[in-house]
Amino acid sequence: MKKSALAVMLAGVMVLGVQTGVWAASDTSNQKEGELTLLLTNTLIDGSGANSEEFKKVIKQYEEENPGVKITLQGASQQDIKESFQTAALAGRGADIVMMDNSGHAIDLAAMGLLYPLEELTTDEELTAQYQEGPLDSGKFEGKYYSVPWNMDCTGLYYNKERLDELGIDVPTTWEELSDAVDKVKEAGYGGIITYQSAYAFYSFFYQNECPVIDTSGDVPKVVIDNEEGKEAWNYICDLISKGGLVESFKEATTWDKVYESFANGEATFLLGGDWCSVEVENINPDMDYGIAPMVKGKTEATVLGGWTWNINANCKKPELAYDLLQYLNSEKGDSILAVEGKASARKDYDYVKSLEGKDKLKVFAEELSYTKARPAVINEKAIDELIINAILEVDYGQSSAEDALTSLAQKLNENIASNYQ
Repeated sequence: MKKSALAVMLAGVMVLGVQTGVWAASDTSNQKEGELTLLLTNTLIDGSGANSEEFKKVIKQYEEENPGVKITLQGASQQDIKESFQTAALAGRGADIVMMDNSGHAIDLAAMGLLYPLEELTTDEELTAQYQEGPLDSGKFEGKYYSVPWNMDCTGLYYNKERLDELGIDVPTTWEELSDAVDKVKEAGYGGIITYQSAYAFYSFFYQNECPVIDTSGDVPKVVIDNEEGKEAWNYICDLISKGGLVESFKEATTWDKVYESFANGEATFLLGGDWCSVEVENINPDMDYGIAPMVKGKTEATVLGGWTWNINANCKKPELAYDLLQYLNSEKGDSILAVEGKASARKDYDYVKSLEGKDKLKVFAEELSYTKARPAVINEKAIDELIINAILEVDYGQSSAEDALTSLAQKLNENIASNYQ
């Protein structure tokens, strides 16, 4: 990456402030020594997360197996963890390992030189053999991997089972069926779709039509949202919007709480979201009769990735030890952490179906893992996300036609890429 790109990122900071499932230590003589600090979301530190105690238990187990190692846990909010790490790392400090959302955060940090490249610790072949493609690609920058995937989730199609039965509507499996279903529920006086006010779920439609939104295969990312496949996906989304397919509360859905409420209280018939939505919906309406299906299919099956990764600080004095700990956490010895909440490991050999015993509704997400795709791995993906959702809102509010909104969006995306990759 050229220096100008780094300068842009730094300026943005000032403005915004193979192993398969079984872990095998590289050194079995119990002579590992050193201190490591992990920066995690508060829910894994303060006990507010269901898996907090299990995480601490696994960390303690690693220390017991490696008595020369001392691990310190630090916490930050989910919203602040990236900025907290970034500020410290820029000053040459910071936690040795940081837990990071896989929605482009690692790309920004890698572009700034703040993450340790995994090629110094393992090989691409080992990584691709061990992890699902989507989670692994979420931490790939300029041809190098910087993130070790931990857990992953993807978007599914939640549906009000009682309502579909009432109206005689089959669960949609294709674009056409979803569009028809929205027409029928609207005719019956019900609301259509709710999702988070973000580009998040809408990426799925582009991927289903074989459009990556931004092509990152070359040295410089190329905006392709307005190619033939992109236009088809965009027009499909806008067609849903134009006939009132998005419920009114979508305009206020700037937090997931609004999404859960809209679906649980019956305003929306469909919800586009990940596995975490299930428990939240049930907390609001324990008696709701709902189901979860795979995201509808376009030209191909595809859904968008969510989840968390592990990232090693470029300032880490013990990167080999840090990677060893991550191998441990990502092995079967750490699977119990994910099992508490029915989460999926990003490992290819992870038995997600087994981990979902007793959670039958969530088993649909296991079907989707192999075709789950990461958001575009570009610098400042957050800005890309904002540009896309702003264009969708322009159409939703009737401020712009689908064609004009896409033309303007493509221009703004091109300007954004040019500013970050000069």
